[in-house]
Amino acid sequence: MNSHKEHREEFEKNQQWFIMHFQDIIKKYRDKFVAIWNQKVIETDKDLEILSQNVRKKTKGAKGVYIGFASDKPVEMIL
Repeated sequence: MNSHKEHREEFEKNQQWFIMHFQDIIKKYRDKFVAIWNQKVIETDKDLEILSQNVRKKTKGAKGVYIGFASDKPVEMIL
């Protein structure tokens, strides 16, 4: 299996975990960005840039981390 496919599969697992646990996540981390790795919350912050920096340090640049936003309101992002 190539590493791109492995990273995509890990990302999708983490994304599904976020969706499945969304109600618990929103109770604890409302209005914060939430990083999921290995199907668990590893970092949260209101500032996406700070969160990203902390996640890179914590995971040593590992691929497949999913970042979602814990809000019950629609979120629009321009990337």
